[in-house]
Amino acid sequence: MIGRREALAGLLATGAAGAFPARLLAADGGLDVTSPEGRQRTFMMMRCALDEELTTNWVQASYFGVVGDEMTPLFGVSSAVFSRTRRLDDGTYRSVSFELAWFTDPVTGKAMDRFRNPYTNQDCQVPSGGFQPSASIFGRDLSFTLPKPIPGLTIEHHVLPFVVRGDDVWVSEQMRSESLFPGASRPFRYSDNSVLHARKSDLMKPGATRATSEVSYTNVVSWRPWLGMGDRPGHLTASGFGRQNAHPDSLPPAWLEATAARKPEVLKDPAAILAPLWDAKG
Repeated sequence: MIGRREALAGLLATGAAGAFPARLLAADGGLDVTSPEGRQRTFMMMRCALDEELTTNWVQASYFGVVGDEMTPLFGVSSAVFSRTRRLDDGTYRSVSFELAWFTDPVTGKAMDRFRNPYTNQDCQVPSGGFQPSASIFGRDLSFTLPKPIPGLTIEHHVLPFVVRGDDVWVSEQMRSESLFPGASRPFRYSDNSVLHARKSDLMKPGATRATSEVSYTNVVSWRPWLGMGDRPGHLTASGFGRQNAHPDSLPPAWLEATAARKPEVLKDPAAILAPLWDAKG
């Protein structure tokens, strides 16, 4: 599904070779994570890619219910995101992606069809999660925007300063969103913090267009509608780990098993699912 293209050939094929000057990797021999150009290059290599090939990302996490100051273990989630990214003439990057997530049994680790909500003592029908193919823009200042705003949706996005120690590079990406669905009495809020960790030596390889990043992930989210919580106080939170620019062999087994059984077309050709939006270029 995904092949890391040979570095220099990839640069020549996508035209990315001229996108960032060599000085971003030279000067004192260090990695530039302070200039706008250096921050953009490093972030895109860790978060997406400078080339246009398919990118595979995944997260595996545990969900908890939070009421007051009490956390209750609920279920797991196993998620994969597939994306492609291209550099635009204005120096920004347009990314198209889709996500498929399965909520998993905390004991067996397998995708669930039913879940007994401990707060209501009711059985819930468990849907798949994620989002349909969509486009986003990463600005030269690392801002995140949608090409076409969605009425009622607000997004705040921040990328914190990079931390470089020896061969380790970390960066935290924070996102907060709020939307009001028809018939809902209050907004649905989703906030997350992802800490990406990559190797400086990978980021500084001549001709490199991407680097694998290990991810630590935390979110805070309103009760998901399928839980049937209504106006009960509280919210969900999840914590877990994942990988950006991952090899498909590293995808969580629970995700692979559920996807093969229920949505095999995703495993067969994820790039084909992105193709209509990718080809539209809008």
